Amino acid sequence: ATLKDARTLTTITLGLRFNQIKDSGAQALASLKDAPSLTTLTLDLEGNQIGAVGAEALANLKDTPSLTNLTLGLRFNQVGNNGAQ
Repeated sequence: ATLKDARTLTTITLGLRFNQIKDSGAQALASLKDAPSLTTLTLDLEGNQIGAVGAEALANLKDTPSLTNLTLGLRFNQVGNNGAQ
């Protein structure tokens, strides 16, 4: 089972600064959009070499049906103009 499959999970806070998760890690975290009860999500992803592809995947978290609070920390990444839109 994964975090996105936890039916009663409502809040996630992850501090993953400077862990080199890159775009692939950001895309994996973006799968949390399928978590059925998630209302609050905080991801501190500072300094993880995340580019436009990863930023776009994370942006899709806004479409999580039950999510009311989303905080993304993306300082010191390579998001670029495309990923920032």
